[in-house]
Amino acid sequence: NLVSGMCAVCGEKPGSDAKKIKLDCGHTFHDFCIRGWCIVGKKQICPYCKEKVDLARKFPSPWLRTDVMYTELLGILRYFVVWYPVIIYLVQGEYWVFGLK
Repeated sequence: NLVSGMCAVCGEKPGSDAKKIKLDCGHTFHDFCIRGWCIVGKKQICPYCKEKVDLARKFPSPWLRTDVMYTELLGILRYFVVWYPVIIYLVQGEYWVFGLK
């Protein structure tokens, strides 16, 4: 159950000192929370109403920010963690098939 006026990502009410972002649908979130929701979570929708979030309009250049760069590096790391065992088994299988040591 989502409460009006609360950040649906972190569950806290956006304070007056925190940087807030108001989406086109009218919902307000912490700047860092909605960027994390859209970029890291790869969900380009409002957590409340599922309306599409246009990152290019809300954040003039999100790809120049360091958190996005780290997100891309994390995505590359995830790729290697998933595929590394598969590659190792394929190489070991080729060695076994060809009788190499």
